[in-house]
Amino acid sequence: MSKPADPTPVDETVVYPQPDTKVSFIAIGDSGTGKDGQYKVAAAMEAVCQLKPCDFAIGLGDNIYESGVDGVDDIQFDLKFEDPYKNLDFPFYMALGNHDNSWIIGGDGADNDKGEIQVEYHYRKDRKSEKWQMPARYYQFNAPANGTPLVSFYAMDTNPSASAGDPSDEYNKDDYSEKQGKWLLDGFKASSAPWKIAFGHHPYISNGSHGNAGNYDSLIGQGKFFKEMVEKNVCGNADAMIVGHTHALQWLKEKDSCPGTFHIISGAGAKTKNFVTKTELNEYYWQEDEILGFFHIEIQGDQFHGTAYTVDPVSGEYRAAYTRTMQRQK
Repeated sequence: MSKPADPTPVDETVVYPQPDTKVSFIAIGDSGTGKDGQYKVAAAMEAVCQLKPCDFAIGLGDNIYESGVDGVDDIQFDLKFEDPYKNLDFPFYMALGNHDNSWIIGGDGADNDKGEIQVEYHYRKDRKSEKWQMPARYYQFNAPANGTPLVSFYAMDTNPSASAGDPSDEYNKDDYSEKQGKWLLDGFKASSAPWKIAFGHHPYISNGSHGNAGNYDSLIGQGKFFKEMVEKNVCGNADAMIVGHTHALQWLKEKDSCPGTFHIISGAGAKTKNFVTKTELNEYYWQEDEILGFFHIEIQGDQFHGTAYTVDPVSGEYRAAYTRTMQRQK
């Protein structure tokens, strides 16, 4: 197993960069099909990034459907990543999803060793581009990359804690969650950046068919270890948690069980799905299903400005469907 990339060791005092410093990025998940939907979303991203600054993208898992890759030279890296995004000239900071760690059935998340191949691809010398960034299963980076950081990003490896299970002791749910949780907490404490964002694949809460952690897919206890890891280490330390897994777009309000952290789900990068009606919905600012799309986010000073772009699965027409500005709370 690769070692997590160490958080940047910096002073714990919050230090603001210059007032005009801005970080702009795309959040997109569940994208790696290599099919028409992915290409339509990629084209919409190109159009948006011609109008707005896009420093980088964060990839929220399920990077290679349906069952991940079999080797660092797997042609799927080209067909389902390099080719669809060839016109986007910025890095993609990638996280692993359950489909990237498949064993017997696509999406079972039961072979985390398979996800290691996507880490190894980061270090492959002859790949088509340098876009793919995944130096470890979980890692941290700052933005801007040079100078005083405005935002610290923490890529989480959610699958070992959230999926059904892996027979390997290396990915024991309890131990892995504890280790990654400590890494997260240490990273949050070490960062001097005013904004801190955790991102990955599985949601803490969702109004989609998978539901909330601890009760994924209406199975009692499913995702329990991930739920506890988030509540213990992410809630109140990260300003936002941005994930995929649900093939829809959601901007959810913070919950009493996770104060100080709001949740964005951007899992419509290539596939769509409808919401399942539940008697108890998580409170939300906005959400939309049965549509492709992504989020464009700009952070400047104390403001987090997010725009959800929806993409019609048939025509490819895109529009800014929802915009919201959040003020930093601490």
